[in-house]
Amino acid sequence: MKELRRFGDQHYEKLRKGCLKSGHLFVDTLFPPTNGSLFLEEGRSSDIVWKRPAELHEDPHLFVEGASANDVTQGILGNCWFVSACSALTHNQTLLDRVIPYGNAQEWSPKNRYAGIFRFRFWRFGVWVEVVIDDLLPTRDGKLLFARSKTPNEFWSALLEKAFAKLYGCYENLVGGHLSDALQDVSSGVAETLNVKKFLKEDIQDKSGRLYDNLKTAFDNGALIVAAIAARTKEEIEESLDCGLVKGHAYAVSAVLSIDLNRIPNRSSIRSLLLGSKEKQKLIRLQNPWGEKEWNGEWSDNSSEWLNVSDEKKLELNVTVDEDGDFWMPWESFVYYFTDISLCQLFNTNIFSLSKRYHEEVVHDEWTTHGKKSGAPDDRAGGCLNFPATFCNNPQYSFDVPMDDCEIMFALTQREVSEGMKKREPYVTIGMHLMRVENNRVHRVHQAMQAVGTSEYANARSVFLHLRSLAAGRYVLMPTTYAPREQTNFLLRMYSDQKVRLTPLTKHSPKLGLFGCKSAQSVTRITIHGAALDLATDGVRAYAVLICNGKEVSNGDFFAVEISHVWEDRQMARDHLIGRAPIVALIDNENRQSKYELLDDSRRTTASVDVTVSAFDDPMYL
Repeated sequence: MKELRRFGDQHYEKLRKGCLKSGHLFVDTLFPPTNGSLFLEEGRSSDIVWKRPAELHEDPHLFVEGASANDVTQGILGNCWFVSACSALTHNQTLLDRVIPYGNAQEWSPKNRYAGIFRFRFWRFGVWVEVVIDDLLPTRDGKLLFARSKTPNEFWSALLEKAFAKLYGCYENLVGGHLSDALQDVSSGVAETLNVKKFLKEDIQDKSGRLYDNLKTAFDNGALIVAAIAARTKEEIEESLDCGLVKGHAYAVSAVLSIDLNRIPNRSSIRSLLLGSKEKQKLIRLQNPWGEKEWNGEWSDNSSEWLNVSDEKKLELNVTVDEDGDFWMPWESFVYYFTDISLCQLFNTNIFSLSKRYHEEVVHDEWTTHGKKSGAPDDRAGGCLNFPATFCNNPQYSFDVPMDDCEIMFALTQREVSEGMKKREPYVTIGMHLMRVENNRVHRVHQAMQAVGTSEYANARSVFLHLRSLAAGRYVLMPTTYAPREQTNFLLRMYSDQKVRLTPLTKHSPKLGLFGCKSAQSVTRITIHGAALDLATDGVRAYAVLICNGKEVSNGDFFAVEISHVWEDRQMARDHLIGRAPIVALIDNENRQSKYELLDDSRRTTASVDVTVSAFDDPMYL
């Protein structure tokens, strides 16, 4: 583990050693077994009794036959967002071992001296945080009130929930929350929320089922997935539908697969057998954290559709008819009823891996005014594009995409300022804006340029931006708050399937003169919109080169443009000059669009280009 932070500076080994030496079981003074750890309101009374697992069962264990989705059943606390994430966690043993470290050493066992102390780990703002707790749990009438396992002597889920409540200040603070937050907390992954209807609408021409394929691939690669049916009003929260599903409620996804059907042969099926194919059904399995209330439509526990599946396959799929909250659905019904899918992925960044690998970039930064007035050169809290005067004052990062069709994912996370506190400070509304810029830009952008992608702006801990087919070129990403002058720290993570590096842009304009002591007096931008080539050959690819004082331009004034023949698709060839045209650099505040004829060495017209020349006497304008 790269870095570990101890919550409340509590050292598990030292505390455990002290308890064993004194002969007293651990009682956590930072999160004591009192009503203050349960409720937001101070001094509130209740009939809740705190008991240790040994007082609830004669043979307590952390795990009984490993972890499964049925080990995590929601209690009377409205925290299905966390319970569902824990249920999804059981399908990734590597992550589970990270969240519950040294499980065997914490187990009730003759080999381990019991001290009433346990430790768990959650990912926060780029590091794993170890939370130490005692094992006193809230009960009423001798039964656990909150998260629990269906196996009465298994306590890992109840203890994990207590550690999470400590991180949030009290149990009551777990009522209502963001699925993406819980998924990130137990995985360190990148959480993306998909709107099912929007995704399917964008993918309407794709008959191959891209959403299903993406979800199956992610699940097979260890992603944690939770689905929900959005409630439009408060009254709809936890409203049961006729199909057995519940609105405003989160379900953990525990399988995504396609199975063969064994049906009575008919003309079509005989044809399929002769062609070597079988009829298939796409299915998805979900877990209701309540441990009850299941889907009752096609492919539910007792439906006739299971007659088309062999007994061996049903045994392999662990198909049950118990009312345990675990059920299967056909994919078509799933995308009809469910509105949102929270997908938390861990991208493979191992350079020695044989499977698909992503390149990772991680940046810690902040939105800050530096104590300056709004819009000042050092102001780095400019707000979103709705505030054009200050928008470009935000932190900026440039990167180059070397080849077309690049997939890049950005995850922006703001610091949790209320960690361990009962009073929850509101999140700042955050988002991301990506622009395509000139290939030679090395200074900050001062006026918004062509937007390539924009994330949703959300009053949440994290937002996500997924771009699947970026063209080659240079880009600038701006993480922003919604309003100017909002200040907080942020973590920016980038994952790409090409080698892409983030470079912070800090300088406003180039320096000229001896030792760089003189500032630039003006700035010019040349934009080539397109070219009309007078060529009989098809398949010609062309590029433009800007020449200044005989050298290819990287910075400075632009005086001439050449368009050169690159090659034909049919064969490789040396680059061939098509033509050139002189362009006078403007020095006044002017924006001029013109068509220029390109002349070859014999002064013959070979093509024309549409060009806009923009010049400004303020070098910080662009």
